[in-house]
Amino acid sequence: MGGAREAHQLRQHRLGISLPGDRLPLSEVPALAARAEALGYTDFWSFEVNLFDGFTPLAAAAATTRAARLGVAIAPVFFRPSGLLAMHAAAMAELAPGRFVLGVGSSTPVVVEQWMGVPFGRPVSAVQETVQAVRALLNGDKVGGMRLGRPPAQPPPIWMAALGARMAAAARELADGICLFMVGPGLVREIVGEQDSMCRITVIPGEEEPARALARRQITAYALVPFYARVLARQGFGEEVKAIQERWTAGDRAAAAGQVSDAMVAELTLTGSLDAIGAGLERYWDAGLGCPVLAVLGDQEPVLEALAPGR
Repeated sequence: MGGAREAHQLRQHRLGISLPGDRLPLSEVPALAARAEALGYTDFWSFEVNLFDGFTPLAAAAATTRAARLGVAIAPVFFRPSGLLAMHAAAMAELAPGRFVLGVGSSTPVVVEQWMGVPFGRPVSAVQETVQAVRALLNGDKVGGMRLGRPPAQPPPIWMAALGARMAAAARELADGICLFMVGPGLVREIVGEQDSMCRITVIPGEEEPARALARRQITAYALVPFYARVLARQGFGEEVKAIQERWTAGDRAAAAGQVSDAMVAELTLTGSLDAIGAGLERYWDAGLGCPVLAVLGDQEPVLEALAPGR
C-alpha cells in the first residue's frame, strides 16, 4: 500500500478481526488466530446472531494466541439469564486471563422474539440490570441465590452495545467500553466519548462497483430493521432509509438497494482498493475509535496481509 499504509504502520493502533469470518469453518479459527496475531493484529471479536454462539470461536482462538484481546460483541442479554452469562465469562477469563471482554447488548426484536421466541422489552433497563448482575457475580458476590463456584481471579471487563442516545448514556455510566456496528466515523466520538470502544466494519475488497453493490445489499438489510434505521437516520441518511423501506414494501428489492447512496457506502463500509480500505481505517482512528474490527466479505487474506500492523 502507499501513503495510507505507511501512516497505518506508524500509528500503532489496535486493529481486530471478526470471528469466525465470512465462510471460514470454525475448525480453522485457531490457525487464523495464530497467524493474525503473528501479523500484529491485537483483537479478535465474535458475534452472536444465527451462525454460532459468541463464545466458542473465542475459546478456539484462545488456544493458539498469547496476548490478543478476545471479545464477544455482543452476547444478547435476552438469550441467557445473568448467571449463565457470568459462567460463560468466567470460563473465558480462565482460558484467556486478562484478555477476554464480555460485550452485551439488547439485539433486536426480530432476532430476540421472532428467531429465539423470547419476549423483548425495556432494552436499556434489561441491559443495565444484566451488566450489574453479571459484574457482581464475576466479583464473587451472590445474586438471586446464585454465586459462581469459581469466580475469576481477574474479572473481565464488560462492554455494552450502544447505538441510541439512552443506551450510550447508560454505557458511559456502567460499562468499561462500547461496541458499535453500522456506525461511521462521523458518529463515533458522539457515542463513545472518551471510553474504550470497538466497531465491527464491513470490508469488501476488489473492484469498486461490485464491492459497492454488495455493500448496498448489506446496508439495505439493516435499513429495514427499526433499531438500525434510527442510527442510520441519525447519521444523516434518513431520506435514503425512507426510500429503501418504501421500495422494499412495494416488493422491488433491487430498487430498494439502489436507494443506498454512495455516501452511505463510503461512511458505513470500507470497499475497493487496499489503499482505500487503509485510508478508511485512518478515519475511524481519527474519530477516536479504540479498535476497528475487520469483517471481511470474500477473500480476507490480501486484506489481512496488506493491513497487518506488524508488517
